[in-house]
Amino acid sequence: MKTKVIEKVADIPDKRARNKRRASGFTLIEFLLVMAIIGLLVAVIVPRAQRARIDAEFAEVRQSGSEIAANIMTWAETQARNQPAILNYTTKDFLNSDIYLPELDFTNLKLSSKYTGNQAFAGVKKLLPPGRRPRNPFNLVDYFAAVNDDQVAREDSFAPAPDVSSAETTVVPSKKPGLLYLAVLPDPVDENYLNFYLLYTAKVSVDAETGSWYGEMSHKDINGLRHGIFVARLYDEQEDGALAANLADWRRKNQGPR
Repeated sequence: MKTKVIEKVADIPDKRARNKRRASGFTLIEFLLVMAIIGLLVAVIVPRAQRARIDAEFAEVRQSGSEIAANIMTWAETQARNQPAILNYTTKDFLNSDIYLPELDFTNLKLSSKYTGNQAFAGVKKLLPPGRRPRNPFNLVDYFAAVNDDQVAREDSFAPAPDVSSAETTVVPSKKPGLLYLAVLPDPVDENYLNFYLLYTAKVSVDAETGSWYGEMSHKDINGLRHGIFVARLYDEQEDGALAANLADWRRKNQGPR
């Protein structure tokens, strides 16, 4: 009798050890629950981290756009200041008109309604040393390189502008992200002024019909324009900046081959 009691008492530690080993493992339900929690955390964290990265890249686009905007104005003001005395083009003209200065063998393709990679921005490009030129964070290419000019890359991106003659066109936003585009609209309070802003593109999706500007930017209305990067508000005092004595030559050059 005593032997049996002793054996039963001796079995107790072994049972406790087995129960402890059994309790220290995961059951299938526990394992699935842990995996579900991890999956939920990944589903929440990864999109937010990706969104934060994209927002940081667009913040870099805005910073680069502000620097380019300052250089655009420096270039236009310098051109207006250094033009021949017989001419009277304004800073506004150098941004928004096709100007021909035969005395200097100079041709200015207007900067407005063009992406920064367009050849019209060659003068602005020269103001920035190669090592200091801002880059599009989405393709890591110099903003003044042709690859950032979707006006050339997308010849089908032109559509008739609303409320204007069919001869005038407006650029459809690019499907590439981070491109900078100089947009211009008359001021809604005083139409003698023109508002210039740099807008930047957002979508990458190839199935988007037109792509889109970032945020609430738009080149069609003043509220959307003001969500872009301010460049200048300039007085539009003349249809062109030539003196009266040069208007005949101006008209001839405008009507002739370009």
